[in-house]
Amino acid sequence: MKNIIGEIKKLVLSSKTAIIASHIDPDGDTLGSMIGLAIILKRVGLDCVMYSQDGVPNTYKFLSHSDEVVNKAPKTEFDLLIAVDSSDISRIGEHKINAKKIINIDHHPDNTNFGDINFVELLSAVAEQIYHIAIEFGVKIDEEIAEALYVSIITDTGNFKYSNTLPSTFYVAGELVNAGANPFKLANQVYENQSVSSFKLLAKALESMEVVKNSKVAYSVITHQMIVDVQARGDDFVGIIDHLRSLKNVEVAVLFREEEREKYKINFRSKGSVNVSKIAKELGGGGHVKASGCIVSGRLEEVKNKVLNLLLPEIK
Repeated sequence: MKNIIGEIKKLVLSSKTAIIASHIDPDGDTLGSMIGLAIILKRVGLDCVMYSQDGVPNTYKFLSHSDEVVNKAPKTEFDLLIAVDSSDISRIGEHKINAKKIINIDHHPDNTNFGDINFVELLSAVAEQIYHIAIEFGVKIDEEIAEALYVSIITDTGNFKYSNTLPSTFYVAGELVNAGANPFKLANQVYENQSVSSFKLLAKALESMEVVKNSKVAYSVITHQMIVDVQARGDDFVGIIDHLRSLKNVEVAVLFREEEREKYKINFRSKGSVNVSKIAKELGGGGHVKASGCIVSGRLEEVKNKVLNLLLPEIK
C-alpha cells in the first residue's frame, strides 16, 4: 500500500489540476471519499473539482463542501482524473472527461485496473485508503475530513454490521472519531433522518415482498407507479433492501426497481455464503461478494425469472 500511495503522491505533487469523480447513483462511500480526498489534495496545493453525474442525494448534503460538487464535467483538460469507488471507468458516468493521467482508487474485487495508477485494496470502504493518503501527505485530519470519511465507512459497512467490517475499519474509524467525527450525529444524519415518502415507499415495497426457496430468498419490486404515488425522491430507496435482508433465515435479498419502462435496476445483498457479485456479473453488473447490482431490460416477469433462475441454484 505504501508504495502505491508514494506513486500517487509523486504524481499529485507534479500536477496542478484534478477532477475527482464519484460513481453514478452515488452512495455515502463514493461521496464521503470524494469530498475527503478533495479537501486533502487542496491542502497540498492541487486545484480540485468534485464531479458526480447524479449530484448529491439529500441524505449527504449535510457534509461540508457537498455544495461544491458539480454534475457536469468541465470541458477543460485536467492533469488528473481521480476515480473513487468505481470498479470500471464507465461507472463515473457518460460525460467525457479530459485528463492526462488517471488515478483509480477503489475497493471492489472486480476492478478493471483502468488507471495509470491503480490503488485497489479489498477494504471495507474507500475511506480507509483515503485516510492513509492523508497520512502519507502529512495532512492533518480535521473534523470536516473526519466526518466525510466516517460517513463513507458507516454507509458501506451498514454502521459496522456487514461482514466487510475489518479490524482496520475500526482502527481508521477510531482515528476519525479522535479527529472530530461524532458517531451519534453522523449515524443520526444517515440512518435516522428519513422522509415520510421513504416510509410510504418502504410500505409498498414490503407489500410486494415474496419469499422463496425455503425462506432463504426474499425479493421486492418497486414499480414506477409506486414511486409516483408516494412522490419518492432519489434517496428514499436507501435501506429498503436491508429490511429484506434482516428477515430470519434469509440468505439473499433482492430489490427490483423500475428505472424506466421495461428497465430494472436490481440490487443484491447476501448474508450467507452466496457470492452475489457472480450473479450480478452474469447480468452485466458487478460489485462485492455480499453486495452487488446490475440493470436488466425486459418485462418484469421476464426480468424476475432471469434473475431467480441464476440465483436460486446457488442457494443450498
